[in-house]
Amino acid sequence: MPTAVKTAKEALVVTKDELEELRDWEKKFAEAKKKQADAEREVKFRRLQLAEKVLGIKTEDELKALPPEKVQKLYAQRLTAGDWKLERGAPVFAFKKTSHGCYPPWAKLFAAELGETAAARIKNETETSYSYSVEVAVPA
Repeated sequence: MPTAVKTAKEALVVTKDELEELRDWEKKFAEAKKKQADAEREVKFRRLQLAEKVLGIKTEDELKALPPEKVQKLYAQRLTAGDWKLERGAPVFAFKKTSHGCYPPWAKLFAAELGETAAARIKNETETSYSYSVEVAVPA
């Protein structure tokens, strides 16, 4: 049987050091996410630029719609036809499928099937979720 009983509530202390460390990591995380988004945007631009030359497509949606067999066929047909060629010394390349799946525009399909008001009602009745970062002020 315990002999001592806590009578006063002990407050947990949030330290200056842990807040400053969290602030620094929040900043690093935000910068890394921005760099990632910038890199993804640049890769997509360059990938589409190559696909325009080699495959003759004009949009990212067109590229996404092409199955791997069709990509290979267009690649070979346009190369044979002289629509594009590799610069001397340029490395060979290929378009490689990394993933696939069906990604329908659910909100539009739902509205088309059940109507705009049903879609709006579901949206309004769905609980909002939130995510947070922690901003810690930099001392002056």
